Amino acid sequence: MKKVKVLASVVSVAMIAGLFAGCSKTTTIGADKFIKACEKLKLEEADYDDSIDEVDYEDGVYACIEEDDIEDRQEELLDLLEEVTLDTVIDVEDVLSVGLAVKTSGTDDFEDIEDPEDLADVEAEGALAFQMTLADNYTEDIMEYFETKLDMIDVDVKDLSSKEYFSSKNEGYIRFNIDVAQLVKIVSEDDDLMDLLDEATGDAEDIMDSWSDLKGTIGFSIEVNANNVFIIAGGSLNAKADTLNSFCGAFGASCNPSKLPMNKEVVEDLVDKVADLAMMFAGYF
Repeated sequence: MKKVKVLASVVSVAMIAGLFAGCSKTTTIGADKFIKACEKLKLEEADYDDSIDEVDYEDGVYACIEEDDIEDRQEELLDLLEEVTLDTVIDVEDVLSVGLAVKTSGTDDFEDIEDPEDLADVEAEGALAFQMTLADNYTEDIMEYFETKLDMIDVDVKDLSSKEYFSSKNEGYIRFNIDVAQLVKIVSEDDDLMDLLDEATGDAEDIMDSWSDLKGTIGFSIEVNANNVFIIAGGSLNAKADTLNSFCGAFGASCNPSKLPMNKEVVEDLVDKVADLAMMFAGYF
């Protein structure tokens, strides 16, 4: 940092700029800016028609449907909205642009897993970025939709901090981060899950011992700013979240979700929910 007076001047300018910019809490990114960010990241352009098998996520890929081509891709857009169940919220005719970018590293390690203990040898990381520009303000509808989805897994937005949740008429976000090491500890302390794991494998204790050194992060941020939707997600396992960090920088993300502190109470509730569901399904077999 520079001297105190210089720092004070910089802070003052930033605060004034923030006032004129409306102090936006979320990321707003259209198709043009999205494409430029993908090019900056040196991602390879793919086509929405390409099958999953034809795409090399290790090199990083992106696809974008811009406004000029949107009318000819209505059926594909509807399929996309249906896949993410947003077709009940967003009118496909209001979609002006859609962009998706993905890059991963080390994911081939997952193919070598034969036993649960092999997870300790995986070193993988990656990220995903998504943008959608709409013809109307969908903030309240989209935020209500995601709030309902969270409620279905017993996550109340009232339990989320101001860093994790915000909603207004024109702007909103839901952000979350899970620390892998803390997650493993919470799972190991859940008697129901441990009993089920032991019944399924016969060596739950050994598995949890092999997972005791796992580290990494899983983070996502869903942001809505009037007619713009931006989602960034990613993480790492036994590796640094380099791709997520570079994505956040290139796309100008207002928040890097991997930097958020984990909401331990919510994760514990989620683990309890998983345990309850697992116990329920186990009763059918």
